[in-house]
Amino acid sequence: MRTSTRLDHETRIEEAVRFILTHLDEPLTPTDIADQVCLSRFHFHRVFQVLLGETVGELNRRIRLERAAHRLRTTRQPVTEIAFDAGYSTHEAFIRAFRDGFGITPSGFRSRMTYNGMLPCPNGVHYGELKPFDLHFVPLQGTPMNVEIREMPAQRALCMSHKGPYYMIGATFARVGPWLKEHEIKIGPFVGLYYDDPNGTAPDDLRSDAGALVDLDFTIDDPAVHVVDMPAATYAVYTHIGAYDRLNHAWDEFMTKWFPTCGYEFAPGIPMEIYIDDCADTPAETLRTELCISVRNPRAQ
Repeated sequence: MRTSTRLDHETRIEEAVRFILTHLDEPLTPTDIADQVCLSRFHFHRVFQVLLGETVGELNRRIRLERAAHRLRTTRQPVTEIAFDAGYSTHEAFIRAFRDGFGITPSGFRSRMTYNGMLPCPNGVHYGELKPFDLHFVPLQGTPMNVEIREMPAQRALCMSHKGPYYMIGATFARVGPWLKEHEIKIGPFVGLYYDDPNGTAPDDLRSDAGALVDLDFTIDDPAVHVVDMPAATYAVYTHIGAYDRLNHAWDEFMTKWFPTCGYEFAPGIPMEIYIDDCADTPAETLRTELCISVRNPRAQ
């Protein structure tokens, strides 16, 4: 049986698809679409992909190619204009993409009036002028994950900002550690705070914080660091055991295998990694990292 969370996600993703189909000529980003359907920016791209079997970009490109095929069959519009309308900057790039999709050049396709111009897809979404909206969602697969629902108290973190790919945040942690030691600040576990969806944001634009938990009454006036407050909240916590370079895969597993069927909804909050062990004296294969997302139980509302 599908959970209320899955049903809520399906409703929002269906709304997102309708929004994409009616704004094909606009330069939409995943962030724009996530905001439109009131779904967390951090998780939107993963939820979209797991339910539809395509990324936002893949679906958009396919629908534009189907629209191009429709126009080739039903209009005398020049191929170059159709290429630009499909989002391609050159005639040659459009021809390559069209051939890859349909197995024939645009001019060759134009002479084949019997083919409906639909490309294979896992979700039934096709260009609207060819077929009524007929969305179906991809069945969930995967093994259960051991996730704990935990009530966390209010927390404060002392951080340095990191801008750029998340996998490079280690360079910022390499500055945080010595700075904390030099200033003799009492800290708890190190934490990473992540503000953007890495699948829907350009790598150079990703924002995150590298830091450590400190006492709630801690204050400091130093431009090198800043304080982030996290209110008491309910979190879903998945403990990853292994090297840090597998954390992105762990997040994908968490979001795509566990969350869509868990019965919980996303709640406002900062996705967080809590590093339980000291990587300086713990073997990489036994490092424990808690992946935390704030959630709420819709049945308790």
